Amino acid sequence: MHRHVIAPTRFYSQLPNDIIRHPRLSANAVRLLAWQLSLPEGSDEPLWKTAERAGIGKIAFQRAKSQLRAECYLYEWRCQGEGGRWTTVQLVANVPLSPEEAHAARYPAAVTPAAGAPTGREPAPQPRRTPEENTSHPDVGHEAEAEAEALLLSLGRAAPHLAMPVAKARRWAPLVAPWLALGLPAAELRRTLVSGLERARSPLGALRWRLEHALPAVPDGAAGPPPPEPRVAAMRECAGPHTQPLLFTPVGDEEQCPGCRTARAESASDRGSGAGLAAFRAARGARKVPVTTSP
Repeated sequence: MHRHVIAPTRFYSQLPNDIIRHPRLSANAVRLLAWQLSLPEGSDEPLWKTAERAGIGKIAFQRAKSQLRAECYLYEWRCQGEGGRWTTVQLVANVPLSPEEAHAARYPAAVTPAAGAPTGREPAPQPRRTPEENTSHPDVGHEAEAEAEALLLSLGRAAPHLAMPVAKARRWAPLVAPWLALGLPAAELRRTLVSGLERARSPLGALRWRLEHALPAVPDGAAGPPPPEPRVAAMRECAGPHTQPLLFTPVGDEEQCPGCRTARAESASDRGSGAGLAAFRAARGARKVPVTTSP
């Protein structure tokens, strides 16, 4: 039997092996108890709600409750409130409890403080002199180590042959710091580190060698394409008569905007048509025969 186990770094609960391997608890009972024990502190979720979220049917839920009560992992009390309404108080534990222990867990002993007048809060002592070192920024070394450790642990999810325990990832974290300093995305770093290691005889040994000796060199000119030239750089000021300076984008070497060029062309056309009409009238007048009268 081979087992592949990765220790979780967050979102996990500690469950005794006595519950997991209990011979008289069914799978539904173990799941119901484990779900309740994994809830955050102060949660008031009843057992029936947990069974509903876990997909446990009504009959299986009642059977699981009976098993938990029989093995002293679950206690229930019926209480009547001030308005006469009955409620059920439930207590679950990760170890079997006797009735006396369950009652003590339900009503923990409260320590009554000694009577006395409340006193004001004393101010914190102030430093006698200003510290010489710079304390304006927190130490980011732990954050970088945590990021490197998380990257190493994520390699095992991308490539199971590179799974490693948390202790080893913490020891190897300084080797990942130069890789993180490259500023590359985490997905690209992960792809570069796991590429081709599935055929290695010792994948983790090959990974360590790659971390120490195969750091890629980023060229200085790999900062990306230059920014586009602003649109106004290709524009030109119109030489025509305008109240305010007018910029336009020339197609060739023209010096006036399309509006000025159109107005100039229309003006030239009007002048040409007027001169032609005057010449036509002058020619027609020259061809006329003078009228003579007899005495």
